[in-house]
Amino acid sequence: MNTKRRALPVLLERDFRKLAATQGATVEIECVSAPNPDERFSGEWLFYVVSPAGERFLLVTALARERIVNSPIGMFGLAFGKLNLDRLDVPAVAGAVCTGMRSLPGGSDPLE
Repeated sequence: MNTKRRALPVLLERDFRKLAATQGATVEIECVSAPNPDERFSGEWLFYVVSPAGERFLLVTALARERIVNSPIGMFGLAFGKLNLDRLDVPAVAGAVCTGMRSLPGGSDPLE
């Protein structure tokens, strides 16, 4: 299932990471399709950043398509390697959103 959410403001990864690293910004993860326990890699999740002013931005690819994460490795890599989140809350029901995660200073993949 690939839902379209481009009506929202969108950000490429570098800009997404910069906004996530600002004081007062939070990261949200939305479950687009629920993981299937019978399949090793299943499920689809989208990442959003909410600015301190309350604006919500979707993480997109260079072609302005939704950047859908569909593996545990991708989820951990983005959450901890790129965004350096304080915790990882992953929704497991389609349509559910986990909120309030914060990007901490530092990390293994610093901003340019």
